[in-house]
Amino acid sequence: MVHTNPVIWATGSHGAYQWLTTGQHDLDTLLRLCPQALMNKYIAVTSFDSGPLDLNDDEISTGWQTRNDIAYSPKIQSIDKLARGKCGGFDEWYVFETPTDLGQVMSGNIFEAPLQPGRVAVFVNYGSFGSHDSIIQALTDLFWRQLEWIHPESFIADGNLLSFVSRDKELFTNVFQALGMA
Repeated sequence: MVHTNPVIWATGSHGAYQWLTTGQHDLDTLLRLCPQALMNKYIAVTSFDSGPLDLNDDEISTGWQTRNDIAYSPKIQSIDKLARGKCGGFDEWYVFETPTDLGQVMSGNIFEAPLQPGRVAVFVNYGSFGSHDSIIQALTDLFWRQLEWIHPESFIADGNLLSFVSRDKELFTNVFQALGMA
């Protein structure tokens, strides 16, 4: 799915992270053009089509696990069989160099429940959420606070917009250039 949102692209940085948000590309395009974003890394999937990723027998037999509504990958050796965008997006992935347990997906109102380690808020389901959006600054502030304590190498969200956030400067540059944003 190629997004039709009027946000063509935006970039910036926050602490150790660089980010980009685009309405011109989706997760499939990102992975096709820049598979190194995931190769030899581990993924924690907090949203798949706006909910938990239900693993199939093939995924379970290759080492995928689910705990507290978060799906965890084995070391990614190929992007070919990754579940993504089957129903129009709203996927959210945290990417790590080593296996990392995030705790559980939190339920309820993100502004009423305390945001804390071990309770992960899902941001991709908030309409056109992107790390660029100062209109929803309170939500963006919560996102950055959560990202700082989770401390992934990268964060990928594919909702109404595609967002890619990474503290790996070389990887960020590769993704930025692969998506034709240079």
